[in-house]
Amino acid sequence: MMSGTVRGATADAAGVLAEIRMRTEVMRSAAQARGASLLPPLLMLGTSERVGSNWLSDTLRPVMDQHNEPFRQQLSADHPLSALNPQAVPPGEVTGAALGTYGRHWLITFVTSKYGTARQGVKETNLFFALASLLALFPDSPVAVLSRSPLGVASSFLRSSLFTQWDYRSRYQQMIAMTRSDREHHYAVLVPDDDPPDFVALTRLQVLNTVLLATAVDGRDTAHIPYEAAVHSHQMALAELVRVAPELAGRLGVARGVAVGLTPRQAGVSNKEDGIYSTATAKEQLVAYLSEAEAGAVQEATAAALAAAASVMTATAAELAAAWLGDGRHYRLAPASNPRTPAPAPVWQRHPRTHAGVGYVRRGELEWRNLLVTNAEFTVMLNELEQAGLASSHAGTPLMACEMPYERGGRLHFDPDAGRWQVSDGYEMHPVYWVTWIGAATYTAWEGARLPCRAELIELVELSAPRTGPALNAGYRFADVTPVIEPGLGERDIHHLTGNLQVWCGDGPDAGQLCAGPAARWLHGAAWNTPDTPEEIHRPRWRHLTGSSRGVGIRLVRDGACSPVSVSELARQLHAWISSLADRSCSLAEADERLIRVLTGSQADAGLGSHVIAGSGESRHG
Repeated sequence: MMSGTVRGATADAAGVLAEIRMRTEVMRSAAQARGASLLPPLLMLGTSERVGSNWLSDTLRPVMDQHNEPFRQQLSADHPLSALNPQAVPPGEVTGAALGTYGRHWLITFVTSKYGTARQGVKETNLFFALASLLALFPDSPVAVLSRSPLGVASSFLRSSLFTQWDYRSRYQQMIAMTRSDREHHYAVLVPDDDPPDFVALTRLQVLNTVLLATAVDGRDTAHIPYEAAVHSHQMALAELVRVAPELAGRLGVARGVAVGLTPRQAGVSNKEDGIYSTATAKEQLVAYLSEAEAGAVQEATAAALAAAASVMTATAAELAAAWLGDGRHYRLAPASNPRTPAPAPVWQRHPRTHAGVGYVRRGELEWRNLLVTNAEFTVMLNELEQAGLASSHAGTPLMACEMPYERGGRLHFDPDAGRWQVSDGYEMHPVYWVTWIGAATYTAWEGARLPCRAELIELVELSAPRTGPALNAGYRFADVTPVIEPGLGERDIHHLTGNLQVWCGDGPDAGQLCAGPAARWLHGAAWNTPDTPEEIHRPRWRHLTGSSRGVGIRLVRDGACSPVSVSELARQLHAWISSLADRSCSLAEADERLIRVLTGSQADAGLGSHVIAGSGESRHG
């Protein structure tokens, strides 16, 4: 069996994909030694946003750990593989200088951490020209394409004003720029350089993404799950998914070999979508809330773009693209209604109290911080690290936090001219998310605390359940997180013990569970966009140290008096770890464990030492 060490792994461009293959083979051998098989992730690729991926994610949640758009969301526009980079290149052409030591480690662990003895899921939409890169990184992954007729997509976007809210006009301009490049110029016919109406621009983008997806998977066994079939019968849609991921059949309770398709029954239930994320209710009638003129514009734009695409793709791929786009015959048009406006936020959400109530409360032998870490607090640390010379992003790869656009839930924004981070107005008291485990653990050391262990959180929740009741914010009850102060609770209570956000843990699965792959850390709890049942709150799930999402934040705990670590020392140790990644001879877990020891102070020789010192020091806010 191969050891966990990759000998002779090079740092040049050609070595990146080769190293991924070697690391994966090491993991495959480790799985076989346990009598198990190493499974690649299931790639769930949407032809557009609003194709019903949330019902699928919620259905798969109990049986499959999932990652929501990590490739599109976690790489900034200057990364060489980013879906937003007009000069993006294939993985095999990425230079070592472009990735850097941390960027190379991120890319390799991004891929290898998605393999396991249990299938994981990776959901991505709107990757456009980065689709081929994702598929090259996961050449053995089964693929499920989630599609929806352009009529349905246009209706959904209109009713929630998503074209403006999600800044699709800028996305259209990005596609114009990308299709003018030497590499992708033949796709320029799909997005003519003009300023079309919103419906036309949206439809052209959907067709372009569908064409690129059909071209990328041409010749690859692919499941197809149309929205129109899924809302009619979830079971029939899941049967198609089981075709490419057969191990899910028993766990999902569906039979293999059942074809997906709509039956003639098309009456009796409306297609009302109650909220931006709601696609979970089975429907028998599909309604597009478009006028005849709007529907005609969408259909004409679809036909014109497909006709233009026929000259730049194979006949097989063209047939796939046309099938995935559908013809909208299952939709009934309804008179156009006014765009849905979000309900006003509760007063307590719009005008949160001041930060004066932050502190630690004792539960058993531990002291728990009563509030989740806020955007304002995390930004202070980010700015101190910037001043100490440690950047929060390296070659387009996030180290501490993933900077997202405001319309995508981004609340932390870096001003390159000022060299400082700032918080979106009104969100200072909201809990920070889009933070990596590295960022969370760095904050705890800076604060003079630690991340709780998963077992500690389970015990805390179970002991507190009788008096805390259900989570205030879970299961899409609100469209985002709410402030860290929970109405009706005081300074001696633990606010949002469940709900609002899941939290990073200080411990993770053992090396055997990870099959000699990179290290990982547990997540625990319920978030605003996850269920809050006891089973879901405590269900084991983990992420690599560099992962982040809109549903995971930071909760602090102390064993006693704690001593904060200086920002200069943190910057020095993190710089040293990043530099050490140039040596690719050790295992991925060993490279990660070096950082874990530094940030948790779990060993005397970790560099920082233990930052929990009995009898001295206190929290910055305590």
